[in-house]
Amino acid sequence: MTQQTKIEWTDFTVNFWEGCQKVGPGCDHCYAEARDTRFTGGKHWGPGAPRRKVKGGIAKLRKINRDADKFHAEHGHWPRVFCSSLSDIFDNVVDPAWRAEAFKELTAATNTRPQLLTKRVGNVFQMIPPAWAMKWPAHIGLMITVVNQAEADRDIPKLLDLRARLGIPWVGLSMEPLLGPVSLKYISLGKGDFPSQRVVGDTLEPLDGRKVVGTSSGYDFQPYPKIDWVIVGGESGHQARPTHPDWIRSLRDQCEAAGTPFLFKQWGEWVSVSEVEGPGRPNKFEDGSTVRRTGKKRAGRLLDGREWNGVPT
Repeated sequence: MTQQTKIEWTDFTVNFWEGCQKVGPGCDHCYAEARDTRFTGGKHWGPGAPRRKVKGGIAKLRKINRDADKFHAEHGHWPRVFCSSLSDIFDNVVDPAWRAEAFKELTAATNTRPQLLTKRVGNVFQMIPPAWAMKWPAHIGLMITVVNQAEADRDIPKLLDLRARLGIPWVGLSMEPLLGPVSLKYISLGKGDFPSQRVVGDTLEPLDGRKVVGTSSGYDFQPYPKIDWVIVGGESGHQARPTHPDWIRSLRDQCEAAGTPFLFKQWGEWVSVSEVEGPGRPNKFEDGSTVRRTGKKRAGRLLDGREWNGVPT
């Protein structure tokens, strides 16, 4: 049983329905929207647009689950399944009956390792089945998309709060397309300007698994859920925006320091001139760093001369 997707961080994709709508800057040049426009004229995209039920989605997940022992024997891990690559399982517009059916199938697929990726982390608690709220399935992980510091500050605390409340086995970040520098060292909870002994405030250290509680005289460290996986990638497609190489290196270094698995998925259309030589339209950042538009295939996924393929164990 072989992998059936070219997405570097998963083995299979399963979609229960297709369609979505844009909710942030990372969605501006969505590949799934472009696909829907190409094949249907964009009938399933945008506010109020009907989503398209994928008739074979459930059958595909069941087959992956049935064949999981063989896959495990061949690859050394249980099959990772990205749900949903052409939609968002926590989309507000989706028929609740479709979502309930999807959750039922995911719960039963215990030989797989579903990866739920959402841009709507605020919807998770209210949309999961009551049984998941009592005990989140041990074989299912949750990831959120984060493309800049503003999204990190807004959504990472929500993700870690969900992990603490629900006992989610692992959580991760998909930082693609990366549109700016992001620090994961400290995430403020909005109660002060930390670190400072003069200001009372709480801060998360999401890679180290600590909550820093500020007081009038200092601060205390408390154990707290952490991020288990960071995936980073540049943007592909005709309108792709360039990613600064140091934004990627910074996240890699932060993960390396904390022992967090780091996976560099791709450069996308633009690649650092230090990685790939040859022709291509250049783009120079304010600090003088240069990337060149070579196309996704030529740009590849080497960072400082090697691949970064970390995954949670």
